[in-house]
Amino acid sequence: MADRPMPSSFDADSEYNETGLQKIGRKLREEPLVPLGTVLTCMALYNAFRAMRRGDHAQVQRMFRARIGAQAFTVMAMVAGGAYYGADREKRRELIKLEAQQRAEERNKKWLKELEVRDEEEKQLKAAMKRRQDRVEQKRAEEKEKAKEDDKRDDVVKAETIPDADGQVPKQENKETPSVPAGWFGTRK
Repeated sequence: MADRPMPSSFDADSEYNETGLQKIGRKLREEPLVPLGTVLTCMALYNAFRAMRRGDHAQVQRMFRARIGAQAFTVMAMVAGGAYYGADREKRRELIKLEAQQRAEERNKKWLKELEVRDEEEKQLKAAMKRRQDRVEQKRAEEKEKAKEDDKRDDVVKAETIPDADGQVPKQENKETPSVPAGWFGTRK
C-alpha cells in the first residue's frame, strides 16, 4: 500500500490545466475572425510607421484610416462571435460542470475504496497482533504450569528429606532427574 499515492482533491486535471499555446489554439478555433482583425490592425500600424519614416503623409492618413477600419472589424468580430458562440459556451460550461461532478464522484469512490482497503489491513493487523498476544499468553500459562509442577516436585523432595519426629530422614528412592550439562559443550566448570 505504501507504493500507491493517496487520492487527493488536488489531483491534476489535464483538461483545465491547458498551456498557453493550447488556449490560443482553442480560442482561434472558436473565433477565427478576431485574430484576422488583429493581424489587419497590426499591418495597418506597421505600414503607417513605414509611410511616416518615408515622409508620405497621404499614405500615413490612409493607413490610420485602415487601422480604424481593422479595429472596428475586430470589435464587430468579437461581438458577433460572442453572440454566436454564447449558447455554445453555455453548453460547454454545463458540460464542464457535469464532468467535474463526475470526477469528484470518482475521486470520492476511490477515496472510499482506499479507506476500505486501509480498514481491512488494519483489521488483519489487529487480528495478527491478537493471535500473537494469545500465543504469548498461552506460552506464559504453560511456563506457569511447568513452574507449578517443578514446585510440587521440589515440595515432594523436601518432604522426603525432612526429618520426622524421631529425627530420622526417610530413605529416598533413587529418582533419576534429567542431567543438565554444566558449562558450554557439556564440560564442567
